[in-house]
Amino acid sequence: MKTRLTEDQIRRFYRLLSVRMTDFDCGALCAPRNGGVPYCCDSRHVTPILFRREFAWQRRLGPFWKKMPIESPADRRMVEEICDYNIFAVCPGPARCRRSRRALVCRTYPFEPHVDNNGRVLGLVYQDERNTGCALSGKPRSRYNPVYLRNALIVWREILAAIPEERELYTAESRRRERRARREKKPFRLFA
Repeated sequence: MKTRLTEDQIRRFYRLLSVRMTDFDCGALCAPRNGGVPYCCDSRHVTPILFRREFAWQRRLGPFWKKMPIESPADRRMVEEICDYNIFAVCPGPARCRRSRRALVCRTYPFEPHVDNNGRVLGLVYQDERNTGCALSGKPRSRYNPVYLRNALIVWREILAAIPEERELYTAESRRRERRARREKKPFRLFA
């Protein structure tokens, strides 16, 4: 039987991830290099994926998040290939961002979990450490609020415990990351 996140969990995750990731506005660092828009808020680079239950909860709070409009064959393929528990969504954009309404994906970017072969979260890693668009990618641990890092680990552990498909996805991605690091002889940063 598939397990999904509960609304109580989602509310709790939002509370845990409401602490500041850094002591500065990282969007102010990358926006000037990206036409005035923070990299993670630019739909040319990032398409937010919300858990369906998260999206439904957000919609009950008001019309901040909407389903991503399908504007191309590539969009249609993305929507057709997404897991049944996720949904591509759009928000009003950075100029009208309400931080309290940011989705989990917004609250965790640029991190994702690094998972062992048993699905145990070992720590956080950059989604793409080579990403030069995000002002945070590749930065040392000292740049981050330790409470945020601890809370993000709690959230990811609970998400992967509740959704086996996500655990499998991140386990596979973690193996790819490890192979790439061995091949390139360049270790990746693990925030444990």
